[in-house]
Amino acid sequence: MDHSIKSRLLKKYEAGHDVCQTQGENPPMEFYSPFGPMIAKVQMPDALLERINAYADDKVSASEGRELLLPREVSSGGGDASLANHIASMIGRYLAGMENTRVSRVDFENIWIVSQYAGTPSPVHFHTGDISGVLYLKVPQIDEGEEARTYISGRHAGYVNFLIGGKQRFSKSLVRFKPQVGDFYIFPGWLLHVAEPFRGSGERRSLAFNAFVTTEDQPPAERPTR
Repeated sequence: MDHSIKSRLLKKYEAGHDVCQTQGENPPMEFYSPFGPMIAKVQMPDALLERINAYADDKVSASEGRELLLPREVSSGGGDASLANHIASMIGRYLAGMENTRVSRVDFENIWIVSQYAGTPSPVHFHTGDISGVLYLKVPQIDEGEEARTYISGRHAGYVNFLIGGKQRFSKSLVRFKPQVGDFYIFPGWLLHVAEPFRGSGERRSLAFNAFVTTEDQPPAERPTR
């Protein structure tokens, strides 16, 4: 194989030098997170959230959680401002920033809404597809003192955890985020995650998806056929 071609193929696997944390003592120490899966976070527009919530408001219960698939006419409605277009655009930015590759096609396997109330967990799981994500549409009011507790210790906290690996020395293996309305997380479909239960009032409503992605530099033999 030509050396320049091999270099280009390997380049997308090479981590960058972005600083994720700086310890301000003298001399300062910089921390990096160069290995493993990358998680992206971005804010989705209010108008999109209102449109999806308006659809879900008539479908979910006021007291019991449920899941429902989002019909194509809802996910693709709105033309360029549709949910599907927004997600595909964010996936393109995610892969451009992570691998410096351009997306030529995004195929959604499914898009669905998850409605949860107090005490309802989503156990540790992964998704199908290449890329998955979660968009928070509504968040509950967490009881005072509960946010300091963690699901890992068997308590209720209300956060979302992403996990990889186990308890290895000198290595981080989990990260947690507090859900906020409009927060949209993008991550590899195989990355383990868990939606923690919460104690409090109100509904935690999120939207999730599974997507297959074709990139411009993907060899024909590796491109999915659907």
